[in-house]
Amino acid sequence: MPIPALNEHGLLPAGVHDCTVEEMHASFAWNEYRRHLVESFTQFLTDEIHDEFGSPVYADGSFVTDKERPSDLDVVLDLRDRSDAENWRGLMFMREHQARIREQYGLDFWINFPRANDFVAFFQYAGHKTAKFRGLDSRHPKGILRVG
Repeated sequence: MPIPALNEHGLLPAGVHDCTVEEMHASFAWNEYRRHLVESFTQFLTDEIHDEFGSPVYADGSFVTDKERPSDLDVVLDLRDRSDAENWRGLMFMREHQARIREQYGLDFWINFPRANDFVAFFQYAGHKTAKFRGLDSRHPKGILRVG
């Protein structure tokens, strides 16, 4: 199923929307800056995630809005259904490489794992910055992408 159109607030409709990197590119890489973010995201998945952790990976941030020059692309690696060893490895990877990932790829990287913050749920709300900019409540629901 294709990525739905942005709603009247410039956000993805509420829910988790499955897509490929190619579909993400087609829907959100409409200018040079956004194309660069998708290319960085794709390179990050290839270099850092696929062989080591696999998927699912979620994409969010102002990138999945109508903002011409998004301030970020948030990436969440979901490890909720993994072994304790994989969860520990993922947590240590985030802790040791989060700043480098931000610098090298321009991405904000997070891990979703049991007994911790649920970033997949957290990113399904507008949040303070987006809500203020768009005249919404911070708990206004919005969509995210699950990239496979």
